[in-house]
Amino acid sequence: MTMSWSRTRTLSVVLFVSLTLNLFLAGTMAGRWVGAGGHFGGEGRHWGAKFWLNQALGDEATPKVEAMWEVYRAKLEPMRKAARQSRHAIKAALSADPFDPNAYARPLEDSLNQRTGIRASHHDFMIELTSVLPPEQRVKLAERAGGRRWRHHRE
Repeated sequence: MTMSWSRTRTLSVVLFVSLTLNLFLAGTMAGRWVGAGGHFGGEGRHWGAKFWLNQALGDEATPKVEAMWEVYRAKLEPMRKAARQSRHAIKAALSADPFDPNAYARPLEDSLNQRTGIRASHHDFMIELTSVLPPEQRVKLAERAGGRRWRHHRE
């Protein structure tokens, strides 16, 4: 029994190959983006606040941002560790048997205080950074702050 190679079968194979290549390319691009740093990629470029600041202010401000960021990061790291410990305490309190609402409320309050401290530290860093920037870089930062992330909040 011989099989005939029909036009439909040819188009099906071409479609399958095209779809496979597209998925491969999309996966490769996503893997490179995630592997470049991000929150999932470990070492490499960090796609968070420091990256955003460098993109907003340009290459001429990068050394200034880098130097200030290292000082800020050293101050922030113990706060992050304390916040992680608070989250672990919350999990332990939730898992405890018998459940004690007061034992659960204490790490929740501690977590709130940790996050408030981290947020205040972010604000202090931005005030310190913007106080040493020239006016044109502050304008660049203001323009970038209204970017796509906050587009729905614009007036």
